[in-house]
Amino acid sequence: MELEEQHRGRGERWRMRHLKELCVFVFLCLHLTKAQIRYSIQEELKTGSLVGNIAQDLGLDLKRLRSGRARIVTGENIQYTQLHADKGTLIVNERIDREQLCGDVTPCSFTFEILLENPMELHPVTIEVLDVNDNAPTFQNNHLEFEISESAALGSRFVLESADDADVGQNDLQNYVLTSNEYFVLKQHVNPDGSKYAEMVLQKSLDREEQPRLSLKLLAVDGGNPQKSGTVNIAIIILDINDNAPVFNQSRLW
Repeated sequence: MELEEQHRGRGERWRMRHLKELCVFVFLCLHLTKAQIRYSIQEELKTGSLVGNIAQDLGLDLKRLRSGRARIVTGENIQYTQLHADKGTLIVNERIDREQLCGDVTPCSFTFEILLENPMELHPVTIEVLDVNDNAPTFQNNHLEFEISESAALGSRFVLESADDADVGQNDLQNYVLTSNEYFVLKQHVNPDGSKYAEMVLQKSLDREEQPRLSLKLLAVDGGNPQKSGTVNIAIIILDINDNAPVFNQSRLW
């Protein structure tokens, strides 16, 4: 019983000591953190491109950066930015691909800290990565084929394959365009998740004897400047029905 009480007492003392150490750590972190800086840059900037003047934005002189052995502290495997302590600037160190970094999540950003010593300071930095229109809408297939009976009712709908665009916002897929023709019009829809798809709607009766096959193109267009687009070819094969009776080429035989 006494042994159990001793173990319980030791455990309680360990927990209290751990809690005190944690509180001290949080206290030091709060007091070491001086200022938070945020920059916005476009993705795909060239290596060496300027991100910002960290010395000026933090109100530090270059001597302080050098004497404090200023450096970037990050848990990332890739260090996207580099600190030039002699100039007080942050520059792009590695190519930043927004789609690779964040996928379709917006806004897209990464964080790190600028650490200085003697006395110790910790300055959090957030870099927001802005999308550029570096991806065109793409279809999974480059060819679609429909077999449609010539008896298909007006208003019949045929869902088309959707295009994908890795960009976001205005640079994402905005619109579908169908080759101008007399048989089908295009209707566009938005899914609950914001993705877009299109349907062909039959507006004129098909006649296999008049036109047995149609060739159309579907164009997917984004909203970038300049715009980018992707296309898919659509082949429509008109299936025959028994809508014509045999006809003699003469009214009577002699």
